[in-house]
Formats: sequence, structure tokens, C-alpha cells
Amino acid sequence: MTTLSTAAAPQKDGKIELNEFRVLVDASPKAIAACGEDLDKLYDYVGLSSDGHKARDSITDALYERIRTSFTVGHQTVWKTCRSMKVDLIREHVLLGCSLDPYFEVLDRLCDAVRGNAIGLEIEGDWRAAIAAACDLGVVRPWGNMNRERVYAREFEVAKAAKALSNAGLEINLAPGHISLTEDSEIKVAAALEDTIAKMGGVNAARRIFTALTPAYDEVQCRYHLVPQISGMGGGSAQVPWGYLLQLAAKHIVGVKPLDDSDGRWDHLLGLSTAYAAVIDVQPYSPMAYASFDAAGLLLFLRDLALYDTLFRIPQLRPSDVVRLAKGMFDFIDGAQSTRDGWSLDQALAVVGEVLNQPQKARGPVFLSAGDVSRALPNIPKSVVSCILDEVLCHASPGPNRNFSRPTDAPTATDPTLGMTFPFRPLLKVGSHYCLIDQSVCAPAFIEALLASLRLEHKGLDDAVGHSLERFVESELRARGIPPLSGDYDHDEEHGECDLVVETPEWLIFFELKKKALTRRARAGLDADLLLDLAGSFLQAHAQLGWHEVRLMQAGKLDLVRDGVHTSFEWNERGIAKFATSMLDYGSFQDRIVLKHFLEATMNVEFNPNDRKLQKKFNEINDSLAEIREQTSLRFPGQDKINQPFFDCWFISIPQFLVMIDGVHDTESFRSSLQSCRNLNTGCADLYYEHAYMRRLHASNALAS
Repeated sequence: MTTLSTAAAPQKDGKIELNEFRVLVDASPKAIAACGEDLDKLYDYVGLSSDGHKARDSITDALYERIRTSFTVGHQTVWKTCRSMKVDLIREHVLLGCSLDPYFEVLDRLCDAVRGNAIGLEIEGDWRAAIAAACDLGVVRPWGNMNRERVYAREFEVAKAAKALSNAGLEINLAPGHISLTEDSEIKVAAALEDTIAKMGGVNAARRIFTALTPAYDEVQCRYHLVPQISGMGGGSAQVPWGYLLQLAAKHIVGVKPLDDSDGRWDHLLGLSTAYAAVIDVQPYSPMAYASFDAAGLLLFLRDLALYDTLFRIPQLRPSDVVRLAKGMFDFIDGAQSTRDGWSLDQALAVVGEVLNQPQKARGPVFLSAGDVSRALPNIPKSVVSCILDEVLCHASPGPNRNFSRPTDAPTATDPTLGMTFPFRPLLKVGSHYCLIDQSVCAPAFIEALLASLRLEHKGLDDAVGHSLERFVESELRARGIPPLSGDYDHDEEHGECDLVVETPEWLIFFELKKKALTRRARAGLDADLLLDLAGSFLQAHAQLGWHEVRLMQAGKLDLVRDGVHTSFEWNERGIAKFATSMLDYGSFQDRIVLKHFLEATMNVEFNPNDRKLQKKFNEINDSLAEIREQTSLRFPGQDKINQPFFDCWFISIPQFLVMIDGVHDTESFRSSLQSCRNLNTGCADLYYEHAYMRRLHASNALAS
């Protein structure tokens, strides 16, 4: 069932709605048809004089100019209005059977005529005259279909998914500029998906998920590369929301007996979930580098990214890095000291290592018992092993995600239990056994679980972990023959602190580490929380990194002091790369194109929250943005237009850093590893995938040579 809103009357800003547009197209006289192929008549019709030479292209150009001059201002808004009407037209065509033609081609002509012209915001002009000229263009030089379903793959896929859900008896809201399931229908879809997984059994659903994902598994990085089907040429199809399905599988890990793990039920689950995810409409079909928006559009862009990650991606960590990272981040804790529950950090890490010590070829769920772990760790009392498994690593009964059903579910002040909880502990209890749903997928949760338990033992743990992470990254660099610099400095009465600096002959590489994680509310696409999380990670870090760059360029060198030891380094006109570094992954937000869009779109704006209680935190966001603006003007003095001011800005995680230093043995190989992804943009917003892609490419080139 589809609910269609009626078209509104013309708006004061000069925009029109689709139904009025159709009326104007239908009423257009298309008098140019009477000219036939007679160039003399065609020239007279469009008002062209001739010196004897006549060309059909001149007629086309004149009609395009007639469209442009029909609007005195507002060309950019005309383009956006026509683009929006094309989307509405596709949706009504697929859902309601409305005709695409001749309306679609007329909209195409209008967009083509005003493309790239940013004159004014509100529209002033004559839609009727512009539409008449566009209709005449369709007569003189028709375009036809022009492979619309490929060029507008996203719009067609969303509409087809909505049609499938409508045919299944669900209600679709369709209005100008909007398509969605109704609230009641979305609740029904989520309930139907949960019911299907419960009847299959979450373990069976998880096994099928990882069987399907195994071809995307990277043996070196130990992760599944789940990337969108991106093409600059258009096309693509709706993705299966693997991340969302896995969260529901974890919620219903045991299932409802008797279980029915049939192919038919699995196919139904995939079809329904794919249609549901498609209608949410956050999947990209073209590279994000093509995107262009203002600060208001940025918020929608960030929300879509967060929901895309929740639906389609699965956070992962290389299992072999878990204990290594945990030892580094908790290096200030006496590993042998017992907690109030009777276990020590050393014992917990031993248990973590054993739980992750599964066959390397294992994909998907594996089961183990407390006895299995105890036998492998005879020096740890069985009661301590059980305590660590039950109290630290395993979700308590009745299991995770109890109040999670839809991707947008998130904690609230009145109900903090809403949203996903599975990512915060790695094990699920199934009878007398523990289920590890997948090694790589559950690996980040070991870190989260240890953090949560140790916060109860150590006041100020998070601040201490932040300093430990700096030492950890430094030790990883030194182990590879890379001697980083760090310390405090003063410049023109301003004080700064460099976390880490790596020198190469061509580059100076600055690292600023931030422990701030992406919260559950941010992952659900709540824009205020997204901005606060991003501000507390890469934005704050880049405000600090930017001052290092400016002061270095001004002074020519920086003198660092650390523990009373003085060191210095000179600029010497070398390139400067700035790495904001988080403890764990931020998903798509760590793509360099996303970072570029964020920084460029916020160059001249301030953010203010609807909730005045957040004003102080938002003032900090605005302060960081103001600092970055000031730094940019100092780096490029007197330049009105700056090309790629943030090209050498990065936002990576420590797990990504550990993957990027695989095989690194000195400063030059480190620079080469970073450089390999610097100029690459696959459009997938996944640094892991791009690094693996370059690794395979280099290996292939080496074999060829």
C-alpha cells in the first residue's frame, strides 16, 4: 500500500512541485515541431540570424540559452529542484505506474542548461518559458532513455525495494522529496526479521552470514572487506545489510525450537532485509568524491554514513592484535594485582588469548567451555577462569541487544538500554557453552569488555589509557627502526605538545592520538552525538595538528622537550602529513574523502544544538573549527581560493595503523606504506580495503616485472 501526498502550490521561492510541472509540460505547445527539418524556419523560430551558414547545433544552443535566461537568478536552486523532481518521478513511476516521459527528459534538459551556475538562491524567472524551451529541445534533438536505470541506480533500487514491500502488504509513505515505510510498517518489518531469525536460530543465521562473507575475507588482515558496489559510471544493486542481520542473530542466538534453518527461510530473510535497508536509503552507489554539499547537507551526509555502517558494515579487529593492543593500553596497571573479583589483568589477557586461539580457518561461530579454557591454562584456578568468562567477557542473561530492533534504535535519557549492546562483550552463553560468533568480529569487544571492567578498579583509567596509547604507538614504531620524536615546545608565547613526529627525507608525519570512541547514539545516526564524537576525535586532533604545522612553517623548526631532554627538527620545506588517530575504528568516518568533505563544508559555519544543555560542548566544536580556519589562512596567506587545503589530513585508528605497518622495517618503508593509499580513492570509504588493494597491486606488479 502506498500513501501519496498531494502536490503543493507553487512556493514563494519560485520552486514548483512535480504535479504542476507535469501540467506545464503537457500544456507546452511544442510549436517547433511544425518547422520540421527546415533550418530556415528553425532559425526564425529561435530568433537566430544567419550569415549563410546554418547548423543544427546553433538551434540547440539557442534553446539552452532560452532556458538559462528564463531564470534571472536561482540557477543552482533550479538544478536542485529539477534533480529532486527526477527522483520523485522515478518513485512514482515504479510505485504507481506513472509515466516517466516526456517529463524526465524535460527535467534532464533543464538541469543540463543551468548546471554549474551558482547565481542566487531563490528562483526568479518563468518556469513556463523554460519548460517550453526544454520541450522544444526534446523535439529538435531527442535524448531518449539514455540508460536511466544505470545512471539513476540508487533511485530505481530504492523505489523497487519500496514496491516489493508495498506488494507484501506494508505501507509506504511517498511525498515530494520523501519515501519511507510508515512507522507501523517499519515496526512490522523489524519484527518479521527477528521472527525469521529466531525460528532459524541465531547460530544458524550467523553461520550462513559468515559462509556468505567468506569470499570477502582477507587472510592477511584477518577481516571481511564489506564494501559498497561503487562505480563512477553508475549502476549497482541494493546490498544485504549484513551488519544489521548479525546484530539480530546475536540477539536471538539460541532461537525458538523447533528450529527451521531451511534455504527458503534464509532466502526470505535476505530478500526482506535487503528491501528494508534499501528503503532506508543510505547506501551510496557512486563515489563520495562526487558529493557536494553545504554545512546543512553535511549533517544528513554524516547521519547516512552512520546508518550505512550500522546496516552494512561489521566492526572488526585482527585477533592477533587484541592482546598486543591491550598490553600496550594498560601498561600502567600491575598485571599481577588482583581485582575486587579476584582476577588479574595478566590472567584476563591469558584467557582472552586462549579464547581467540581458535583454528585460523574458523569462520563464524565457535563454541568453547570453561573446562576447555581451564585445561589450556592450568596455572590459573578454574574459578578465576570462570569468573573472567562470565563476569568480564560474556553477556549476562538474557543476552545482548534486548532492546534493539531497528537500526536507528539508540539509548535515551529515559531508557539507556536501547540500542546495540553486543559490541561491548565478545561471548554469548548458549547452554553450558560460550559462543564466539566470529573471531575478527568479536575481537574489538574484548577491548571494550576489559575497559568496562577495569574502569571499576582504576579511577581516571581513560586518561591513563590515552597516555599509554601514545607509548604503545611509539614502541611499535621503534620496533620497526623508526625513531619518533615527541615533547612540548613554545613558539611566540604559544605552547604546544607533539604526541609523535616521524621524519623522512621528503615528509614530516605528525600523529595526535585521541581515545574518544564512537558512541551507540552516534552509530544510530543522531546528528548531535555524531558531531560531538567527531569533534572529540579528529576535529580536536586536527586543530592541534594544524598549529604544529603553522608554527613549524613560521619558525622553520620546533624545539621539543621531553623528560628534560631537548630535541629539534627542521621543516626544510618538506611535506607535512597530519594523522588524527583514534583508539578503535570509526568506520566510514575514517575515509579521507569524508574528512575532506567535513572540513571544507564547515569552513565558514558554526553549529548550535537544539538542546541548550549541549551548548558548552558545541562551543568547543566551534572553537576547533575557528582554529582550523585561522590555521588555513596562515598557511595560505592572501589566497582567496585554496586547492585541496586538507589533502594531507588523515583520520585513522590504531588497528588501522597496525595493519599499515605490516612489513615496515625502517622510515622509508613506513613512508611508502602510508604513501600507497595517499592518492587512492576507490570510493568505498574503507582504508583497510584500499590498503589491501594496493598490497595486491604491488605484489602483482612485482611478479610481472
